[in-house]
Amino acid sequence: MDTTTQLTAEICRAALRNVIDPEIYQNIVDLGLVYGVEVTPEQAVAVTMTLTTPHCPLGPQIIENVEKELRAVGATAVTVEIVWSPPWTPDAMTPELKRLLGIVPDEDEEPEPELAAPPPPPPAKKKGGLLGWLFR
Repeated sequence: MDTTTQLTAEICRAALRNVIDPEIYQNIVDLGLVYGVEVTPEQAVAVTMTLTTPHCPLGPQIIENVEKELRAVGATAVTVEIVWSPPWTPDAMTPELKRLLGIVPDEDEEPEPELAAPPPPPPAKKKGGLLGWLFR
């Protein structure tokens, strides 16, 4: 990237789309893992983000890739703060990614018809005869 171009949060977010969560194989921006991006006049970038789970074994790799991608677009320094509040849920994903992963149906796709519950069984017939009379 041209060193005379001032970095913006939008440029940084575009670069962060190159960081793929290795378990879900989707970028961290569309997954909703990036909560904030701040750029100083000196081109230092601070990223506030989360991971899909606190026990994510690939967290260090994701953070390393965040730093690499931001430095590639001209960041002079990169700080990554991992936060757990609010916790990540699939609701944080972009609508496009939710559709791609089948979490929500495509807009042009007809919804699955709801199956009607079967009718209740008819009431039991009363038994006739001597035994039926005793058990009424």
